[in-house]
Amino acid sequence: MVKKGICTHERIFYGMITVSEKGQIALPVEIRRDLNIDTGDRFLVVKRRDNGGIVLLRQNIMDNIIEKIQDDDNFLNKINKGGK
Repeated sequence: MVKKGICTHERIFYGMITVSEKGQIALPVEIRRDLNIDTGDRFLVVKRRDNGGIVLLRQNIMDNIIEKIQDDDNFLNKINKGGK
């Protein structure tokens, strides 16, 4: 239950997590609530370029990106030219 009077809209720190022996993590309940993350939701795991951590992206976001790539005949040309 979310406490009344506490604004979580601007929140960026949700606590600490620990990696289990199996390599599993549990997301804090507050971030699951704020981002509407449910059991069975799937995420793409991306390593940060600076090796500072990881980024989790919802599968449906990646599906949308892939659809845009498929629909844009010039996508690879744009990437090879640095987006110009």
